[in-house]
Amino acid sequence: MATKYSIKENSFRIGCGRYLQGSGIISTVADEVIRLGCRKAYVLGGKTALSLTREQIEESISAAGLTAIFHTYLGFCCRDTCAEIMDSDEFKACDVVIGVGGGNLMDAAKYCAVLSGKPVINIPTSSATCAAFTPLSVCYTRDGRTVGTTHHKIEVNCVIADTAILCKQPVRLLLAGVYDSIAKIYELRQRMQGISVDDGDIGLYSSYHMSEFAADFLNERLEACVEDTEKGLDSKLISDAAWVLIALTGVISGLARGSNQTAIAHKVYESLRALFPASVYPFLHGEMVGMGLIVQIAYNREGDPEQFRARMKRLGMPVRLSDIGVEPTDENLTLLREKILASTAMAGTDAEEQARFADALKLLI
Repeated sequence: MATKYSIKENSFRIGCGRYLQGSGIISTVADEVIRLGCRKAYVLGGKTALSLTREQIEESISAAGLTAIFHTYLGFCCRDTCAEIMDSDEFKACDVVIGVGGGNLMDAAKYCAVLSGKPVINIPTSSATCAAFTPLSVCYTRDGRTVGTTHHKIEVNCVIADTAILCKQPVRLLLAGVYDSIAKIYELRQRMQGISVDDGDIGLYSSYHMSEFAADFLNERLEACVEDTEKGLDSKLISDAAWVLIALTGVISGLARGSNQTAIAHKVYESLRALFPASVYPFLHGEMVGMGLIVQIAYNREGDPEQFRARMKRLGMPVRLSDIGVEPTDENLTLLREKILASTAMAGTDAEEQARFADALKLLI
């Protein structure tokens, strides 16, 4: 039955050895390099991210008598692309990796660092995911198809979340992070039905209640967060939201230890990337997870999926397959349905639950 779960990881990989957040705190990056016993940094960054941060990173590194090599990374976190980076002489000459950018960049920085035995410092320029914090890398082909997740055996060494940078992110990135975060409570709740703290895994139980707080915090303040982001305000609200979206959501993920909760929202995302990579290429992880939440809420039989959809639409987010360039044909819906039914998200489900899921998925037409 769908209410059963299993724990996939023995260890609690909470996610980050040291988390720093504040306005202008990027200036301390050299201190963190030195703390790790390193002298030469390989800075892996997205094009936009480096345009926002390179000068500040160079100033900090130079003032401390350190050196850095900057490399612009384009596209998704791809194992082949990362292997080419790790094989380069420039990368081999460095002793620490600094990742700068969004979720794909964070995942690529972690992948390159861990597999080469180097420490990693992540500087997120958006709060669209908790990728800066979590000890894993979601991997893709070069053209954007999901190919699986690499779970790292060590945690991120340091995250530097500069709110003066994060407050300037596009609203679209903020919204993607919010919906990625609130997905956790809906995905966990279905599996936790009827399970008490005395009967279940204490880590998963903790993750469940922390995700409940995160969702309540974000849902209550969402419109205000959007308003401050539109104004580019480095406010307490934006700082608090960034902490919830990056650090707290990362902890929630780590505490769950890969349990096979009914993560329909995230499986909708993964399946869309795998089946229709060209169509969905321009869209964000959290945007498609948000679409998956419409399905998840209907499947869970909690709340009103149409009300949930209406709020997303007011905020300018995609809410149907056609909104992300996927034709809502019977053939495409069947491909999506069958791929998710075959995934871990639906492991242990019976015929009634699978039929309920199929009906819920039609909400994306």
